[in-house]
Amino acid sequence: MRDLNTLPVDVTREPSKPAGSALQFVARLGERRPPLEAMLVAAENTDRLLVYFPGFNTPLGPWESAKCRMLRTAFDEPVLVTEIPGMSRFGDPLPGAVRKPMMRGDIGPWAELMVDYQLAALAIAGRPVPASVDLIGYSTGCSLAVAALRRWQGLAAIRSVTLIEPVATLSRNLLTLELHNLADVLRQPASYATNHPHDWVMHLRRRQLREPWVRYGAADLVAIGRVLAQPHLPGELPLDGSLAISLVRGGSSDLCHQASFRALHEAAPESGVTIEVPGFGHPLWHSFPVLGALVPLLGAAAQQGGGSVIEPSLPR
Repeated sequence: MRDLNTLPVDVTREPSKPAGSALQFVARLGERRPPLEAMLVAAENTDRLLVYFPGFNTPLGPWESAKCRMLRTAFDEPVLVTEIPGMSRFGDPLPGAVRKPMMRGDIGPWAELMVDYQLAALAIAGRPVPASVDLIGYSTGCSLAVAALRRWQGLAAIRSVTLIEPVATLSRNLLTLELHNLADVLRQPASYATNHPHDWVMHLRRRQLREPWVRYGAADLVAIGRVLAQPHLPGELPLDGSLAISLVRGGSSDLCHQASFRALHEAAPESGVTIEVPGFGHPLWHSFPVLGALVPLLGAAAQQGGGSVIEPSLPR
């Protein structure tokens, strides 16, 4: 079994400001289907792509652009992200044919729809499907990434899957899920506060707060909750070492259940890295000092690919 690494983060240390820019645009699946916002960060290695599945309630804009540019540098490849269907700045509901199975806890049609939008975004940007793809998800995006894995495997060689704060690792009722969510919502101010000493991060935050937020309806919210309350992970995630699997958890997280995360870690192959960040809960992905320490380790693990033993260079 591989090591479970602890990553202490010095939140006073200035995270490196990411270079470059992102192309933000609207992805469509035809005139009768709702649009979604998409973002592409270009890189020289056009034969590879990192597909990023964001978390619940995530608008695209300056904040996510900075994260994507950090990911681009660490993974050394372009980064593609779209809004989550049913949760966009346009406020369009999920199609009934997708929502209905989600109410039974079935994530498959939702993930299929998201891949449809990802492929549409690539086409709109004039990019072919590359030969090699990495997948990364945060929170809700972990479940979507794993559910989308088979579809992407039919299109490209998958090198790695990175799961940050996976939620759907055990069965919970909606009340328990909401209580765990509330506990981690209360940790958000502390995570955001780690950005306050860093001027370039706060400049991005102020710009982001002027952007439109995502909107969603009550029926879709219940459907998403029913999906996340089911143990979808590890699901069809290959644990045979054929690709690198990296796992991240905040040491204080309630949404990412500790025992279930440890079980996932124990089943993971040698290729990849497992990291716990002490002092942070589920909102660790909103702390740029954490990102500055964490993202390079995840990129290094992904670039090793499957079949390799990853020994991360963690701070002492």
